[in-house]
Amino acid sequence: VYNTHHGMTNAVLMHAVLAFNRPVIASRIETAAAYLGIAGGFDGFAAFLEKFTSDLGVPKTLGKLGVGADRLDELAAMAAEDPMAAGNPRPLGKDDARALYETCL
Repeated sequence: VYNTHHGMTNAVLMHAVLAFNRPVIASRIETAAAYLGIAGGFDGFAAFLEKFTSDLGVPKTLGKLGVGADRLDELAAMAAEDPMAAGNPRPLGKDDARALYETCL
């Protein structure tokens, strides 16, 4: 829709998606953090990820990629209908997707 780089867009959304999925992935993220030597469990991992993406120069908002609020309903519907959404650890509906996008604007 906006012709943004797929990986960069995922990197911008990653923090919000991690927070959204927290109720069902917290223990797995805590295990991964411990394995990687990241202190602080889930929150430590989230902080590490925030610093990592910042150090890489990943924009903090979708707005920096040219994404505007005017098409959030369309984007949310597309995200909820995307077959890949079925692989998300937590069910993702249109309202959830819209809220994620709003968080990232």
